Amino acid sequence: MTPAGNHFRVLLFVLIKIIFGLLFGLAFLILFLIVTLTGIGPLIEFYLSTLDEKEAINHNVILQTHPEMFLLDIPGHINKASGGIAYRIMVRLTKPTSDDTNNADKLPPVIFPGGLASNLMTMSRHQDELTKQHGFTVVNFDRLGVGLSDPYPASFNQQPPSAADVAREMQFVMSHCERILHTKKKWICVGGSMGANVATAFMTLYPNRIGGFFNLDGLPHAFLQIQCKKFLRDGRIIMNVMRRLRWTGFPRLAFRLALQSSLPVMGGAFTTQQFIGVMCRDQFFVTTGLEYTTLMSCCDLEVAAWGKQATVAIDDESLRLLALLAPDESVIVNEGKGIMHRNVTSERSKSELESKYLTRSDDDFMAFEENFCLMALKSPADVDKIQTHCNWPTPPKHPVGNFVG
Repeated sequence: MTPAGNHFRVLLFVLIKIIFGLLFGLAFLILFLIVTLTGIGPLIEFYLSTLDEKEAINHNVILQTHPEMFLLDIPGHINKASGGIAYRIMVRLTKPTSDDTNNADKLPPVIFPGGLASNLMTMSRHQDELTKQHGFTVVNFDRLGVGLSDPYPASFNQQPPSAADVAREMQFVMSHCERILHTKKKWICVGGSMGANVATAFMTLYPNRIGGFFNLDGLPHAFLQIQCKKFLRDGRIIMNVMRRLRWTGFPRLAFRLALQSSLPVMGGAFTTQQFIGVMCRDQFFVTTGLEYTTLMSCCDLEVAAWGKQATVAIDDESLRLLALLAPDESVIVNEGKGIMHRNVTSERSKSELESKYLTRSDDDFMAFEENFCLMALKSPADVDKIQTHCNWPTPPKHPVGNFVG
């Protein structure tokens, strides 16, 4: 086909997409007006919200159904976003029985810091499998304003929690659970999405508390740092719009449609009504909008902790070498099928590594690795606290420090 023919096909494809987009938008607008003006959507939302508060996400009902869960009182000074007011967070602590494993006493406890717009229900399947199938004691919790924990106080000044706030809160939860478990072992931290950034921020401030860390799809701090303004602006706009539309019932419908495929793999500890109900409360939209800034703060602290080793600080050639290094092992994780091993190099796309691969034994990489190790900070005390938004004595005026982009 001639170049002119190719251009025509591309133009036609773009035109069809635009037409379908406009038709979809028009259909959505008509449906929205019909459901809203007739009162059907608001009435359904009012009924379901009332039902949520009485049953699905009622603290008393949940605590009776789940004896492994409890509300933990947090002093106001732990998280400065609380305005100095004490609050309660929901904790889920699962311990293996004698039937689950004979090695429970030898295994370290596991903690799950939550991701952005998620809660302790989101990782409940993973928590239950770790406990029942592998014998781990697992702690999962909702931060201030998240999920089943208390919302921000009425006097809240819209100051989002910083990395230090969420790290102190996590430390308080761990210390409390250690007293319950009668253990002082180092923890394994499993962070999904934003939870990975919370975990690395925690390890920066409490380096001797964690013995192992699993990053489950956490975004690189350099990417988030570059995208800072976009994340903060777009994230809050979306949450504010969804919050204002909550009374119409459309956010509930959107959440149900978006989660339809993933709900079956989240485990059976909680019901669909509970998953959706937690996300349809006012505090969900408020907290998610604020935690975009918390995420940036965690990334800020990560960069400061890496120092000269941070990807935003090292040179282009070093980044190229890191990108070209083939992994020791490569797997595909499918929620429905489990972990599937794949060839380390041939199944990685050329958009990732082009056609050249490096191994750890290559001279170029060995020289880089030796120099890279020399750039490491010697102790946590060397972290440049001036460049972080972590409630240090003199934090920068910008709410998330000095960011690129």
